[in-house]
Amino acid sequence: MPDSHWRNILHHHDEPDEAMQHIDAQVAPLEELSDAVRHIRALISRFDSLTHYCAFDNLDLIVRAIGEGTYPGQPAVDVLTRAWEMDDQRRSRAKTYVQTLRAWSEGKSVEEAQQMADDSELCTELYRTLGPFEEHKAWLAASLAHTLKAFAYEAQDLLDEASEADFVRGVYRAALDRDPSSDDLQNRLAE
Repeated sequence: MPDSHWRNILHHHDEPDEAMQHIDAQVAPLEELSDAVRHIRALISRFDSLTHYCAFDNLDLIVRAIGEGTYPGQPAVDVLTRAWEMDDQRRSRAKTYVQTLRAWSEGKSVEEAQQMADDSELCTELYRTLGPFEEHKAWLAASLAHTLKAFAYEAQDLLDEASEADFVRGVYRAALDRDPSSDDLQNRLAE
């Protein structure tokens, strides 16, 4: 695929990870996206810090852009960070964004999303901002949730989210560079 086409990857030689492949499958083909959708996705790609003092202003700008389907015409992200340190309140707020954006992009009701989100008031506000469900908006919201998760979630959060079977598979892949056999998987889960 030529470099001018959209790809959810870090480097042009890389393949998208499994989560991004699932997200990208929501809209096909990616090359037929409108300019506004492409610009909004570019804003998501450039979001690189929840520790910046304006991180949530920037995040709200992106969520509004998704909801309105328009590109704001201004940069959304600065490069200043606080040495990548994040307090618990900021991390919790960011997790609410991740949980809400993911739930909205999956077509869940605001009530369902509130049950998963740390802050139900912020969840409701984000649903209102995102507006009615549309395919491209869902793709953008899922992409933003995936991007934010990389900054907001700590290792324990990822482990808590993973099923026991996924955890065992991950250990096998990391240690042995292969998936466990079905017998191995069942034995490990029984342990």
